[in-house]
Amino acid sequence: MLKIVRWGILGLGNIAQKFADDLKLVPDCKLEAVASSNSARARNFADTYKVNRFYDNYHDLFKDPKVDIIYIASLNNNHYEHSIQAIKNNKAVLCEKPLAINKSQVEDLLQLSNKKRVFLMEALWTRFNPVFDQLLTWISEGQIGKIKCIYASFSFNGTKRPNDSRLFNLEKGGGSLLDIGIYPLFLSYQLLGYPSTIISNAIKSDTGVDNQMAIILRYKDSQALLYSSFLHNEDMSAKICGEKGEIYVDSRWHESKTITLSNNYKTRKKFEFLGKGYVYEIMESNKCLREKTIESSKWSHKNSLDLVKLMDTIRSQNDIIYPNE
Repeated sequence: MLKIVRWGILGLGNIAQKFADDLKLVPDCKLEAVASSNSARARNFADTYKVNRFYDNYHDLFKDPKVDIIYIASLNNNHYEHSIQAIKNNKAVLCEKPLAINKSQVEDLLQLSNKKRVFLMEALWTRFNPVFDQLLTWISEGQIGKIKCIYASFSFNGTKRPNDSRLFNLEKGGGSLLDIGIYPLFLSYQLLGYPSTIISNAIKSDTGVDNQMAIILRYKDSQALLYSSFLHNEDMSAKICGEKGEIYVDSRWHESKTITLSNNYKTRKKFEFLGKGYVYEIMESNKCLREKTIESSKWSHKNSLDLVKLMDTIRSQNDIIYPNE
């Protein structure tokens, strides 16, 4: 069994900094090496986090014999290639969402993970946080009865960013669906499964990405009303409505520390997170590596495949095609 899980980080932007901060809070693991295509950024990151080694290319990180698992925090369009190369070099992978930009790419990754028997997980950090565990517990206990409707959204105002920002750039896998709409989709899929009908409508930018996306998922006798946008700020709470009550996840619901059950009376619970919330997906990854499993039971390979299939359908309905597809 691994006594110390040795991590590498590929792609050293803002999210990588948050992840590295949380990694320090997890026992029996360490940040061993980091890599960026920008040598100054790699050096500065290594200095900040007291990392043993830094690389100005990704190949050297893939080959580093002292790295057990790589957190991939590159741009959406690079997730597939970076994950492929990591797994080929027998490095376990925790890859930022989306795992890849389409079903074909995700299928390739899952096949390689299975062939090489190397751990691979999509970093949907919300799934592993304490509030989400409480949500699943209340639902499994029947506290709100059968779910009838889910309301969830994710929006922020990105209108001041330039058109070549990753948000609005097709070549970088931009668009609200893949960047933030994936969270409401994940919530509905996790609670209700794969829908029977998908209806969606996008407001697209001049660059061809979806600035705004509205989605209705239909189940046998339930619905999910989901929304994402780069055009405005909003409260970003989520509501799960059942036959006997409702559950509210406070703003911002994907990282909320507060959840409320309302049936005959209101029960409000507040959780104190370790760090910013990335701790729990790190702990799950470490657990899987120590148990020598190639996927998590909390967010499996099939879950990632189903999620990207949903996004493929929604993009097809709105003629959103990425150049590297």
